[in-house]
Amino acid sequence: MLETVKQTIENYHMLSPGEPVLAALSGGADSVALLRALLALGYPVRAFHLNHCLRGAESDRDEAFCRALCERLGVPLTVERIDVRAQTAGEGIEAAARRIRYERLVAAAQGAKIATAHTADDNLETMLFHLARGTGPKGLAGIPPVRGDIIRPLIGAERAQVEAYLAELGQDFVTDSTNLSDDYTRNRIRHEVVPVLRQLTPSVCGAAARLSGLLRQDEAYLHEQAAACLTRAARPDGAWETAPLREAHPAVRSRALRLLAEQSGMPMRDFTAQHVQALGQLLESADPSAECVLPHGFLARREYGAVRLEKPGTPVERPEIPLSVPFDGAVWQETVRLSLRGLEKNEVFYKSFNTFCADCGTIDFASLCVRTRRAGDRLRLTGNSGSRTLKKLMIDRRIPRARRDGLAVVADKYGVIAVQDIGMDHSRLPAGGARMQIKIEGY
Repeated sequence: MLETVKQTIENYHMLSPGEPVLAALSGGADSVALLRALLALGYPVRAFHLNHCLRGAESDRDEAFCRALCERLGVPLTVERIDVRAQTAGEGIEAAARRIRYERLVAAAQGAKIATAHTADDNLETMLFHLARGTGPKGLAGIPPVRGDIIRPLIGAERAQVEAYLAELGQDFVTDSTNLSDDYTRNRIRHEVVPVLRQLTPSVCGAAARLSGLLRQDEAYLHEQAAACLTRAARPDGAWETAPLREAHPAVRSRALRLLAEQSGMPMRDFTAQHVQALGQLLESADPSAECVLPHGFLARREYGAVRLEKPGTPVERPEIPLSVPFDGAVWQETVRLSLRGLEKNEVFYKSFNTFCADCGTIDFASLCVRTRRAGDRLRLTGNSGSRTLKKLMIDRRIPRARRDGLAVVADKYGVIAVQDIGMDHSRLPAGGARMQIKIEGY
């Protein structure tokens, strides 16, 4: 087994010679074999044990065993006790225990590599577990030998090799009683399914490992293509153009949509193939303002030729705000910045997007305000055209429906003066008298 571990470390560039490593130590056969193998290969090893406080006296027994083992071997040991049941945060106990275990391992490692004791049997069981639940190639690829700073030196060794290695050393270990129960799906796979597969194909673990490697290789390439596709689709305003995503091969598009969700801050544990399918349908929708609801309160929205994912948040209140001149400040929880100032008689006005010049003689300053659109609001943009409703103008400008009620409208009792992202009413243009500059920035 020692040669297998050595070869695995070299093949996957897990550790440099003499590199310090933190070993996750539960006290079970696999983790004890991992610790002994790393020591035998000459690596400076520290160990970490987490008492989950889930099995009463048995959990305390495991902790005592790890303490005694590390003291005998001269291995520095960090032990933490956390009542996992009190920290599930809406998760199942197994999921919470795994999350907490890795969080504490990372903290204890202090930047060093973390070695966990997953074996070839664990990889096979994981592949079968994902297959039974329904999975894609990534899930079927099983346990990666390396994931960031987490390494799995035993991933090429079978459980029989581990037990033979410990027997040769005369090394004892503890057994988690929950591993003997068939109440858990993984245990049933281990106790009932894997033995049948071994009878049919004694080398089933090796076959699964080869399949894992091929699938990970394919997945890495497809992930690379998906990332490139998403880069082509990305817009500066945080939305993504639909065309590059629609044109991509389905294998690339589905991965790009997962990346899109991940980059938008989506917690991916509840993001399933059904959500990928829903996003795909959103891309193809003929409705330029179509929406779909995603986990954790996220919303995906079409914005004509683009799609945007939005995080849940408190809606911004946008009440009417009276204005006086000069004015320079942020409104509506700092989502919009507004500037109003009088222009000197001979001052040159430089027209730019969302910067307007109005005739002061057309404005009732007592009722001047900034607000959002209202039913009946109209705007006449040129002298040759009639007035049109803001709704129709916003549709013509392809302004996403979700943004329309958030745009700033500068108005007085006579009606609309200027609208963010649309323009200024023709009747307010300068006619030789005093002038006022209106500048609008923000969402």
